[in-house]
Amino acid sequence: MGVTKRGVACVLLLVAVACAVIGPSLAQMSCSAVDSALSPCSQYVTGQANAPSAECCSAVRSVNQAASTTQARRDTCECLRQIVARDSNVKDEAAQALPRQCGVSVSIPISRNSDCSRVS
Repeated sequence: MGVTKRGVACVLLLVAVACAVIGPSLAQMSCSAVDSALSPCSQYVTGQANAPSAECCSAVRSVNQAASTTQARRDTCECLRQIVARDSNVKDEAAQALPRQCGVSVSIPISRNSDCSRVS
């Protein structure tokens, strides 16, 4: 059974609809949602793993994509700052290296000492 143009078009339409439905909810990610989404990264940022897992990197990409406006990036920055600050086991160096280790370019710092008002 071959793939038809109509079949491909239907799949693309379903993907577009899913993105339209899911996209707005990601754009308004709460701090608890960011915390929950990034939970697969806990072993890496606490030094229990030498590299972030694929699930962690997928979460980093999702959170980064959801922070699509300056205000969303500042809110995400503040959330990340709070998450890192409340867990003394988090190693600042690992948290800061996380996006790079996942191959994700971000403009949001991940540190206890972040000045989120400077994020653009």
